[in-house]
Amino acid sequence: MGLEGTLKAFSLGDIFQVLGMQRKSGVLTVESADDAITISFLGGQIVSAESRMRRQDNQIGKLLLRAGRLGEADLARALELQKETRQRLGFLLIRERMVTPEDLKEALRLQIFRTLQIAFQLTDGNFRFSQEGQIEYDADHMAPVPTESVLMEAAQIHDELPRLKEKIRSMEAVYRRAAGKEGLQLVSGEGAAVPEGALAGSRAEREVWQWIDGRRPVSQIMENAFLSDFEVLKGLSDLLDRKLVVEGRAPDAIPEEILAPAVPDEAPASPEPGLAERPGGISLGAILLWAAVLAIGVLAVWRVPHNPWNAFWRPSAEGSPFGVLLKSVSLDRLSALERAVRVFYDATGRYPRELEELTANGILDERALSDPWGRAYRYILRPERGKFGLYGRDARGQIDLDLSFDRTLAPVAEVRPGQSPAKPPENQPSVQVVE
Repeated sequence: MGLEGTLKAFSLGDIFQVLGMQRKSGVLTVESADDAITISFLGGQIVSAESRMRRQDNQIGKLLLRAGRLGEADLARALELQKETRQRLGFLLIRERMVTPEDLKEALRLQIFRTLQIAFQLTDGNFRFSQEGQIEYDADHMAPVPTESVLMEAAQIHDELPRLKEKIRSMEAVYRRAAGKEGLQLVSGEGAAVPEGALAGSRAEREVWQWIDGRRPVSQIMENAFLSDFEVLKGLSDLLDRKLVVEGRAPDAIPEEILAPAVPDEAPASPEPGLAERPGGISLGAILLWAAVLAIGVLAVWRVPHNPWNAFWRPSAEGSPFGVLLKSVSLDRLSALERAVRVFYDATGRYPRELEELTANGILDERALSDPWGRAYRYILRPERGKFGLYGRDARGQIDLDLSFDRTLAPVAEVRPGQSPAKPPENQPSVQVVE
């Protein structure tokens, strides 16, 4: 299969959807005036991505080095071994126990997602896909990335990035830990109890927190943090909402022992000249004024979509290119659900009473039971009509006929007038009526 054209005629999301649903293997090249990006697919899943403009920045060794997961001396030694043995750098780093397998897998994931973020920002350029039978990638340490998860993240970025950029005014802005929070530890809230004096935080919050020192600008945190650029902005935004960080330089340097390990040979970038710290006190009148403005804003946001005469406000996903993609993803999930229901029948001789039985039996992942907007699909079994139905909703939450599946149950033996139904063989599964 050969595929080529311009991004104005065929969006990158459309291309990903086609390659994913048809389980294609090959190399997609996207070229713009400033960059050329190559993305490798194996069975419809992404296994590697490289940007000519950021090839050096996104090298695995440099990603691990900047994040403090790998020492400079170890990297130099691994590169020398690579010249001698011509083996993959990741293999050598694991063999020499310079990094953990988990860190290497995360670095490979970041390499892909950082490159894809660049690709999805392109609106003008050309693309071509060449189908290939064999794709080279680090199969030992790289888990292929489903195109569906990439499209979901792209849709999330499309919806949330404008809000994050309003809150974080500049990539050269500097943030410091709030007064009294300098030595605070953020820990995972999953599983074990949170130690006294610590706070539970998401993975993005914890990673960003260790790089907040009142000296590094946001752009440098993006380079150092073991996260994608969007994850950095999301983590920083959540820390701002929790009032754990504030904008401005730190008056005193935070002790290095409570920060992330220093990055070798990389000096912190200087903040913008003239950055003023925010005043510590806010008057009661200002608080009341802002509260009133916020209340009016919330009321407006709630009322405008309910106005039947308003033809200009629609849910963010509806009608947009990403809305079309999300609907395609939902349709693909419904098709997977239909196949899973039939697999369940073939294995057990009956149809599931509810969709959760599919995940309990390991046929489907739990995420597949919900649409891209997080709503559960509706499953109805109609034994008296010999049918089962699967139903999804559109961006507004309304039943969508395009996302409605009515399917016939497994065929039963035909009964002629005057004949009694034949008893099915005991060793052959039959349809079990589920009330």
